[in-house]
This record gives sequence, C-alpha cells and structure tokens, in this order.
Amino acid sequence: MALSSLLQPKTVPQGPQEQDEGVCPSSSWISFGSSCYALLEANLESIDDAREFCKVIGADIISINNKEENTFILKTFQTHWHGPEYISLGMFFDTDDDVFKWYDESKVNFTNWMEEEDNNELLDTCATMQTTSGVWKKTSCEHLPLTEVLCEAISAYDKKYLPDKAWTTVLVITSTVIVSVSAAFLWFLYQRKVSSATIMTQNFSRQVPRNDEMILIDEENEYTA
Repeated sequence: MALSSLLQPKTVPQGPQEQDEGVCPSSSWISFGSSCYALLEANLESIDDAREFCKVIGADIISINNKEENTFILKTFQTHWHGPEYISLGMFFDTDDDVFKWYDESKVNFTNWMEEEDNNELLDTCATMQTTSGVWKKTSCEHLPLTEVLCEAISAYDKKYLPDKAWTTVLVITSTVIVSVSAAFLWFLYQRKVSSATIMTQNFSRQVPRNDEMILIDEENEYTA
C-alpha cells in the first residue's frame, strides 16, 4: 500500500469547533488546545514504527498531559473516530528511573490507569487507552494495537510563536559572528592607535637633536666667535 494512502486521516464529520482552536493541516484533523489530532489507519509492528509514521506528517504519537485532554480524546472517539477498542499511547516504562515517561519527553503530569495488580512486571511495558472509557492500561510493548495510530501535532498557530531549534541555532551563530566582528574591529582600532603612537615617537626622535650634537654646535659657535 502506498505511503500517501496510509497517511490519510479517517474522515471526520464537520461539527462544533473545539475550544482554543489552532490551525491544523486540514479539516480531517481535530484541534484542541495547542494541538491537532488525527487517527491514521496503519498496520505497524512497533511503537518506533508508529512514531516514525506520525513524524512523516510533522507529528508524534499521542501523549496526554491533563484530564481535559483525556476527556477530549474519549469524546472524539465516541462522536467522530469510532476507532478500535484500544489505541497505543506514546508512553513507556523507564527501568533506569523506575517511572513511566512520554516518548516526546513532555512531563507526566496526569495518568488514568485502570485498577490492576501492582506486582505486574513492568520490563518492556508501554501504555494503551481504552477508547470507550478513557482509562489507561499497561501493555507489553511487543503487543501494542497498531492497526490505527493517533498522531498529535502542534498547531501552526503555536509553531509561529514557539522558539524553533533552527531559529535558535541561527541566533546563536549570528550573535557569535557579531561578537567576533566587533572584537576584530576593536583590535584593529587598538593596533592603529599603537602604530600611530609609534610613528609619532619616531618622528619626534628625528626632530630632537642628541646631546653630543648640541655640544658640537656650541663649540663651533664659540670657535667662530
């Protein structure tokens, strides 16, 4: 199947606009807060494949940062997407820090886990969301539901006002160039000043007669007299 056909979001019926609507890539995306969301049909094998799948269109796999966003996603599945029973979240268990983290490196400020036994083995553990209830479930990263992927992108409005890494790099380089040019110019002025002082000293030395020359002139004047 062609990649272009895979990246077509599921058709979303037009309805009331969500709060704080941003500018999304197309009407097939749904805006909420500062993000745009699209449910894409796919048949992937891993969470890494899902992330790359979303990144092709400038997005990433979904991360949920508060209760309001979780409620919005649940509501949208009920009214628009009508997707599978579970979708994969962009979350994994970090065994080094012994905590769950989002792949996009946003802070985990909110969770909505279903009641489970606490003694479950968390090695190679990811997360899914039940689309009928909005609760989260710990799932093996090797058995994630990836026939459809929910991608999230920052809206164009927020991209306009967020500092971009490329622009940051340009600003750093520009600042470095300006400082370097200024330093070179000051060094040039300093060297020019030193050179002028040296020339003046040499000219003064040529104009002032030495002591032995003055004595010789005085003796010649006395002899003539």
